[in-house]
Amino acid sequence: MAGIIILDFDGTITTADTINTLASLPTSHHPGEVTEGHEKLWEEIVEGYVADHAEHTKNYVPEAKGRITLGQELEYLESLRGPEGVSIGRVSRGSLFANLREEDFRVFGQKIVENGRGGEGEEERVVLRRGFKEFVGRCRENGWEIGVVSVNWSRDFIMGVISEQCGGLDGVKVVANGIRYPEGTIEGPKELGREVMMTAGDKLRGMELLSKEGGERKRVVYFGDSTTDLACLVEADLGVVVADEEEGKLLVTLRRIGYGVPHVGEEYRREKDGKKQGMVWARDFEELMSSGVVEGLRR
Repeated sequence: MAGIIILDFDGTITTADTINTLASLPTSHHPGEVTEGHEKLWEEIVEGYVADHAEHTKNYVPEAKGRITLGQELEYLESLRGPEGVSIGRVSRGSLFANLREEDFRVFGQKIVENGRGGEGEEERVVLRRGFKEFVGRCRENGWEIGVVSVNWSRDFIMGVISEQCGGLDGVKVVANGIRYPEGTIEGPKELGREVMMTAGDKLRGMELLSKEGGERKRVVYFGDSTTDLACLVEADLGVVVADEEEGKLLVTLRRIGYGVPHVGEEYRREKDGKKQGMVWARDFEELMSSGVVEGLRR
C-alpha cells in the first residue's frame, strides 16, 4: 500500500504559530505606505477573537473536565466554527491583505525563514522544528508522498516557508486556505469547494482528500500539535503528536478523553515487542529520527 506523510503547519513544522507574522506582511510589503491604522485593525481583530473564543468556551456545556470521550471533544471543537468564522469575517471585511498577490505571500514566506523581518533574534523569524528538512529528505528516499493540511490563511505563505526545506515543492501537496486578490478576502481550498478551513473536521476532510488522491486509500502518518489536529491524529494509521513537553495542551486533552500517548522512544520498543501503538509524541523531527521510528515506517 502506498503511503503519505501529512503534516500540520503552525506549531508542527514551525516551532510556533505564524499568524502574527503573516499579519505583518502588508507593512513589510509596503513600508511607509501602510499606517498605524493597519496595526490598530490587527489589534482589534486579535482582541475580538480572544474575547469571542473565551466567551464561547465559558458558555459551552459540558466544560473541559466533563468532556471525557472523543465524540464529546470533537463536538466542542466543531462548535468553534462560530467564533472562528466571525474572526475570519473581520479579517476579510477589514481588507487586511488587500492588493497582495499569491507571489507576494510565497516570497514573504521564503524571506521570513531566511532573514526574518529585519530584527535581531529568532523571534523575528519563522523557525522550523529541528530536523524537518532531513526528515522530509529521508521520507522521500523511502518513497513516501508529502502533504500539508492547515487552517492557516495562506497556502502560498506555507509553500514559501517550506519550499527550500522540502528541496523544492515538486510532489508536495498543500491543502489550506487562500487569500483572494485583490480583495484580500479569505477563501477555502478549491479542492474542498472553497469552504474556509477552520476546524478539526475541516482538517480531517483535507487529510481524507490527500489520502484518497489517485483512487486507493494510502497509508497515512499524520503529524500535529494542536486540538485542531485531533480528528486527523485519531483517524491516521499512525499519529505523531508534536509537543514541547508531556504536559502540552494536546497531550493533556488526549489523556482526558482516554488516549495514552507514549513518547517515540517507548513506541519503538513496544513496536519491536509486537505491541503496536496508534499514536506517539515527539518534541521535534530530530528526536523522531533518532528514535528509530522513521526506519520502521514502510509504505
